[in-house]
Amino acid sequence: MCYYKKLCFLLLIFICQVLFLFGQGNCLIYAEDSGERKACELSYRAIEYRQGSKESQLLFDKAIEVGPKYAWVYYQKSVPFFKRGLFAEGVNLINKAIELEPQNYLYYRAYWYFYNRSYEFCIRDLEALYTVHKDFYTAIPSGELEMRLLLAMAYAQSGDVSKGINWALNLMDTYKSQPHLKGFYDHFCLGILYYQNNQFDLAEAEFEKQLMVQDNFADTYYYLGLIKEKEAEHIAAQGYFKQALARMNQEHGGYSLNFFTEFNTKKEDVEKKIIN
Repeated sequence: MCYYKKLCFLLLIFICQVLFLFGQGNCLIYAEDSGERKACELSYRAIEYRQGSKESQLLFDKAIEVGPKYAWVYYQKSVPFFKRGLFAEGVNLINKAIELEPQNYLYYRAYWYFYNRSYEFCIRDLEALYTVHKDFYTAIPSGELEMRLLLAMAYAQSGDVSKGINWALNLMDTYKSQPHLKGFYDHFCLGILYYQNNQFDLAEAEFEKQLMVQDNFADTYYYLGLIKEKEAEHIAAQGYFKQALARMNQEHGGYSLNFFTEFNTKKEDVEKKIIN
């Protein structure tokens, strides 16, 4: 029951975030005949069309023309460019939104910086989001992870794993007073960071906690197997590798469900461990 309550709460946070970003709110808050009011109304018309369609983009262009200080329209116009791999075009648009409302749109640019491996730019944006704008809780666009975990992994990918661990622990500290905010993969992400930092005891502790939150994630078992292998506990390692493989066969079509491609676990990797 606790699992489903947590799922519902996290879904509520994600829905609220999506509603803010994809729905620009009440146009009546802007002065009548103001550029922002007109841009808002045009944007409502634009989202009636398929995202990225010519009709929607033309209406967004018109909204920008009449209300250049309306931040949401730049964000919404940028989304299909990012999704289609047109990164430069997307960044040029989201930059405009960030100039107007950095606290609301820094995270979205940071997300795409991360997945285009521009880790230093991702770090810059998220440091600003959390240290300058004092952001409380923001999830990645798909909702599974809080953005501080992306920041932590960006530091790890830039060679500063210790700083990444500090940011992950910063997120964990917020859960002491708000335990219901904890996500389903937070302990796994911290475990990965400890593993990368050769702190295997701490990594194992986090992976064990991960099993208590979500026990059907193949990668957790795989990394526990790697730790046991390093400790020369080969029987225990084989047990974890077999559990990882069983979950891959069951749900993931040969691949793990991993949000960080840099740490993806392939079915063939697990099978080699079992054979060896």
